[in-house]
Amino acid sequence: MKRSLINSNIEWAMDLCKEMNFNLPSFAFWTPEEWEAKKGPETDRMVEVGLGWDVTDYCSGDFDKVGAVLFTLRNGSMTDPGRPYCEKMIAMKDGQILPCHFHYDKTEDIINRCGGTLCVQVWNSTSEEDGYKVDKESDVHLYCDGQPITVPAGGVVKVSNGNSITLTPYVYHLFYAEGGPLIVGEVSKVNDDAKDNHFTEELHMTIEEDEPVRHILCGGYVME
Repeated sequence: MKRSLINSNIEWAMDLCKEMNFNLPSFAFWTPEEWEAKKGPETDRMVEVGLGWDVTDYCSGDFDKVGAVLFTLRNGSMTDPGRPYCEKMIAMKDGQILPCHFHYDKTEDIINRCGGTLCVQVWNSTSEEDGYKVDKESDVHLYCDGQPITVPAGGVVKVSNGNSITLTPYVYHLFYAEGGPLIVGEVSKVNDDAKDNHFTEELHMTIEEDEPVRHILCGGYVME
């Protein structure tokens, strides 16, 4: 994915948050120079738990179709039980898809904060011995805002503004925005995205540096 697309889509997400009165913390707007100046004890914890921006097209080559802008507002350390929770914001364009995956450990509430309709397609996973395949037969049992629901394999749950869906480990899920751009909230158990995500296809995104960095990603705090 080109650095220019990463820069411009973070700025798009900032504008969307402003338009929808979703206030981001001040560090969301730090420049690379500010991150560099604050390097050390002031930001060590933020770096350790991966706070800040992330942008990916999930190796699709078409960000507007398959991709997302994410911002981790708070997260705990996997080795420190003092903060056992995580909160993220996900900005999605109308029709944009976040591809099929599950989590090995994380339970998460996915919340439609504002904008269009959040559509969540779900399946169970088969066992590890069976290769964690997408189970296209069995019903999926979930909760939406504490209320139990049963969804057929591959069924879509439409989540309107202010409402949420709870996703437990080994439940495959795919999101997309419908009817307009969308701000999604995620409240979950503390997590490590590098180890806890299982996608149906292997993803190895690289960045093409076609312009200078304007916004540091959560995996890129170390400045050269």
